[in-house]
Amino acid sequence: MTSILQAALQLLATFVVLQSCAAHHKRKCSEGEPIITQATQPVLHAEGPHWDVETQSLFFVDIEAEKVNRYDPATNQVTQATLEGGGVSIVIPVEGTKARKLVATRGHDVVVLSWNYENATFSNTTRSENITVIASVETSSRLSGNRWNDGKADAKGRLWAGTIGPEPVVGHVVPDQAAFYLLDPNSTETITEVQNVTNSNGLVWNKDNTLLYYIDTGTLQIDVFDFDLEHGLISNRRKVFNLPENNVPGFPDGMTIDNKGNLWIACFNGGRVINVDPRTGTLLRSVLMPATRVCSLMFGGPWLDTLYVATSRLGLTDEEHAQQPLAGSVFAVDCLGVSALAPAHNVIRNDIANE
Repeated sequence: MTSILQAALQLLATFVVLQSCAAHHKRKCSEGEPIITQATQPVLHAEGPHWDVETQSLFFVDIEAEKVNRYDPATNQVTQATLEGGGVSIVIPVEGTKARKLVATRGHDVVVLSWNYENATFSNTTRSENITVIASVETSSRLSGNRWNDGKADAKGRLWAGTIGPEPVVGHVVPDQAAFYLLDPNSTETITEVQNVTNSNGLVWNKDNTLLYYIDTGTLQIDVFDFDLEHGLISNRRKVFNLPENNVPGFPDGMTIDNKGNLWIACFNGGRVINVDPRTGTLLRSVLMPATRVCSLMFGGPWLDTLYVATSRLGLTDEEHAQQPLAGSVFAVDCLGVSALAPAHNVIRNDIANE
């Protein structure tokens, strides 16, 4: 059998499998109600889910355990890389590396992690075979209790990310000590975009890359900036949606956007994710989750229509553990009738990772 014929048969087989999966997917969602399933076993504090289209896998972190995790839905396996030296809160693939090279944050540092997806532990060193520090912020003794929190890559592959102040009690952060930053290879320094932040959290861009939606959890609301993609500039901050004003419990945490241009927001201590139209400030729907501490979310899966939702069990009492035994899991929410806006904001530029 020639290699061309073998390739053709393999392609046909793949097409048949995908068609079968699509038919099953359609039947599963015929009733029109969201279906929530547990994707991973509980960890302490799952955060920062990031779907990688190229490898069809979900990366996420366990902040307190200092771990980067990779979940493979095809095998239902999770592997872990421990990054010693501080809370690990962001993980984003680097372009052109088939996700074997990742940008992550550890404590005050932005690092590049080279990882083969096997369980491993990497020590707290500035440079090693597997870890390179490419930026550090808020290293003064006054801000020693701060750490990186949430971030994403824009359509030009630049890293936008922010920090969080000290959190003496889960959900209660010292205000106005953190900031929101841009890491751009055209600059010799990390650029401070917003100061006096309490907890820099979810961020996402609209389809045209003219708006950047942003959450500082301490404000209890979602804001929007005008966004200049070419020059990496933000301006004209204003309110989009406030949780208390709309009787939504909890604190706004991670955020993503769907193909209709509507926002999906995780409500920490609110036990739900909410769907908001940012153009009108309208609450469209709420999806209750099997955990109160809902941290972050991102669309993934073969059709980019599974909403992966990360949760936490950090700080729960024994009684709360008993009431929500799956807290700390990543959940898959299907049948929402929407998908990811696009897989465009997906990777970090290689020249940033090579600084």
